[in-house]
Amino acid sequence: MDKEKDYFQEDRELQEIINRFENMLNQVGASFFDVHEFERIIDHYLDTNHFKKAFDAVRFGKNQHPGSTSLQVKEAQVYAEKGESLQALSMVEKLEHQSESSNEVLMLKGMILNQLGKVTEAENAFEKALELSYENVDEILYDISLSFQYVNQYKTALKYLEKANKRIPGKLNVLYDLAYCYDRLHNFDQSVMYYEAYLDREPFSENVWYNLGLLYFKKENFKKAVECYDYSIAINDQYSSAVFNKANALANLSEYKEAIETYKDCIELEPENVLAHCYLGESLEKLERYDEAIVWYQKATEVDPGFSESWYGIAVCYLFQKLYRDALFHVKKAISLDDDNPDFWFTLGNIHSNLDENTDAISAYSRTCELDPYDDEAWINLAHLLFKQGSVHKAIDTLKDSYTHTFDIGIVNFYLSAYYHQAGDFEQSLKFFETGLKLDYSGHRVVVKVSPSIPDIEEYKVLLEKYLPSRNPGKRN
Repeated sequence: MDKEKDYFQEDRELQEIINRFENMLNQVGASFFDVHEFERIIDHYLDTNHFKKAFDAVRFGKNQHPGSTSLQVKEAQVYAEKGESLQALSMVEKLEHQSESSNEVLMLKGMILNQLGKVTEAENAFEKALELSYENVDEILYDISLSFQYVNQYKTALKYLEKANKRIPGKLNVLYDLAYCYDRLHNFDQSVMYYEAYLDREPFSENVWYNLGLLYFKKENFKKAVECYDYSIAINDQYSSAVFNKANALANLSEYKEAIETYKDCIELEPENVLAHCYLGESLEKLERYDEAIVWYQKATEVDPGFSESWYGIAVCYLFQKLYRDALFHVKKAISLDDDNPDFWFTLGNIHSNLDENTDAISAYSRTCELDPYDDEAWINLAHLLFKQGSVHKAIDTLKDSYTHTFDIGIVNFYLSAYYHQAGDFEQSLKFFETGLKLDYSGHRVVVKVSPSIPDIEEYKVLLEKYLPSRNPGKRN
């Protein structure tokens, strides 16, 4: 209670100082402020991004206290926070030469050097500042870490955070930033450890529970993620981001019924959340409740007509229902909104193929392969359509074009084997058949789609026997 009184008293005092200063700016009357009051005025304007008034405060302050080094430091700080880093650095370096360096000057110099991308020089300045610091060293270490975090130098930031935590273990802001920096460096286990340490001291932090849920999601421990989101929601049942991410975690656990209800909860909190509408539709789609899925995908298109995934979801549902013309309309709409999505083009190819519109299907699969050359299914579909049109050599050339990206896919090798067999190149056919068996023995059955006689030919039988998984324990099957 006393702390609250002190805070409000301090706030009232600051407001009175600001009022007096602004009256002076407006020429209502003259006022005198001591150096500390000018520093508070400048900090207030910096905190609220009023740089012109901050410069006015510096100008008046220097007029009233022409010998004040601290106001010169504040002036350099204003330039730095305004983004005029070179001017700020020049002023700080003058201050260094005018008198013996203080930790305040060196701290500001380090922050400015970080702004300029001179990270090593910044660290040198900070280390000198630490040598001159005898009080509140843990806070100074924390401020240094913040400077490095602002320029995405998380490893360096961690060094100072660890030192701060060693001096005074368990400070919440330090634990939080330790967790954050380790997360940014993809060291999720360390990040979890520090968030859990934070929660040991402050178990009712909805944001930290939420962040911990995000970490478990990244670690693909979706069950733990759900638990963390539940704690966050228990603390604040209006925390829509936690509700949304809980639904995502449930969907990743294939608990689609629970995910559907949770997405609905999210939509109640955020009626304009297009992703929640779309993912709800996707969860219904996974349960093969296609008509219901389409309803929610359509609602998503109403929330945001430009969100391509919603149109695509409708197309997929119609495709599963074999309503190919409806599917065609909606996937074309998705493509009109996002021309570079390979999934959309692949589905367009599938729809055209089901409609026996092979020329259009070939065009769509070709586009898919351009956008995603690692999509072996698109290459296979494209080659097989060419083969069905009587172009066995085009089918071979297509899969050879893919081979840089698909050489380690067993089924690609089996199709190449079958096409070479149809083309009469027995040697190449055996070579690719053997490669396919080494990669994925069970995939060999696809060859009968192209060349039904292969399994009955002696040379292929010998290879099938040679690479039989029971004879080669540990090999892929």
